Amino acid sequence: MYWFTNWPKLIEFIEVWRILGASKFYFYYQSVSREVYEVFKEYEKMGIVVPIKAEVMPTNKETGYNPDYHLFRIGDRIWQNDCLMRAETKFAPYVDVDEMLIPQNNQSLLEFLEEEEKRRKDAGGFGFKHAAMSFEAEKMPHLKSSKEEFDWRKLDFEWLKTATFKQQSAMGKAVSMPDRVDLISIHFIARTQWPYKEIGIPHSKGVYYHARNNWLAKNKVELEKSANSTGVYNSRLRSFFTDDLIKTVRENYIKIMENVEKSMGRKPCHDYSVFSILKGCMRGWKSKGKCSPYVMCYNALANFTEWVYANPSKYESVDLIAL
Repeated sequence: MYWFTNWPKLIEFIEVWRILGASKFYFYYQSVSREVYEVFKEYEKMGIVVPIKAEVMPTNKETGYNPDYHLFRIGDRIWQNDCLMRAETKFAPYVDVDEMLIPQNNQSLLEFLEEEEKRRKDAGGFGFKHAAMSFEAEKMPHLKSSKEEFDWRKLDFEWLKTATFKQQSAMGKAVSMPDRVDLISIHFIARTQWPYKEIGIPHSKGVYYHARNNWLAKNKVELEKSANSTGVYNSRLRSFFTDDLIKTVRENYIKIMENVEKSMGRKPCHDYSVFSILKGCMRGWKSKGKCSPYVMCYNALANFTEWVYANPSKYESVDLIAL
C-alpha cells in the first residue's frame, strides 16, 4: 500500500472478506494515512490483521542513486510471495482492497473452496475469472465530503446493496494452497509443486469481482445504464449483499472507528482528492523512466495528511511516524 488513505474501503474489505470466510489478513504498507494505520492496529489486537512494512531500498550514499525510482510499484511481487510463505491457512487469496471472490451459490468462499478441493485432488489453487463491479457513488458520502464536513458516523454501507455487474475485460485472480505452491504472480499461480496445478473456476461457479473507483456510477440511472442484461451476476450480488451483511459490516465499523478516534485524539478524516493527485503525478510514468508512485508522488503528497511510513528516508518529512 502506498499513499493509501481510504480507510472506509479498508474496513469494508476486511469485514466482507471475514463473511466470505477469511480469518487472517496480511497488509504490506509503504505509506498509509494515520487513520489507516490505526485501523490496522485495531484489527491486529483482534488477531485478524498483520501489518507488514514494505520498506523502500536505501539510496547509494556515494552516487546518490535511488533504486526506488525504477522499482515497479514498490516491488509488489516480492511481497506477494512473502505472503505465500507466511500463510498458515489452507487457502490464501492475493487480492487488492477493491476485490472480492464470490461463489455463485449461497456458500461462503471458504466452503466453496473446501468442496472444490475435495473434488479436485490435483488442485494447487484456483483461478477466478474477472468481472467488474460498480456501486452507486451518490450513496458514498466519504467520496464527496470535505474534511471539515465529513462525519465518519454517517457511513451506513448501504451502497453495497447497489452492487452491479459491469462488463469489463481484465486478467483474473487466484487462490493458492500454500503447501502446494512455490511461486505466485499478480494474477495467477506461477509455479505449483508436482503433481498439482491451478484449477480454473468458470463464472457459473464463482466470480472475481473488481470494483475500481473509476467504475463507480454517479447515480442510480447511470448504474442501470451500465448494468449488463445478464441476471445471473446481479441476482447473486443481491443475495450476497443482504441487510444482515450490511448490519454486520456497519456494527463492526463503528466499534473499530470509535477506538481509532480515541487513539488518534482527533476526528478521523477522509479526503478523496488523493486519488486525483496520484493520477496526476503518475501520468506519463513510462516516458519519465520512473515507475515508483512513492518517489514520483512524494512532493505532491508528503504534506497532504499525517502519514505513517514503513521506514525513514530522506524523502520523508521531519515529523514522520515510523512505526
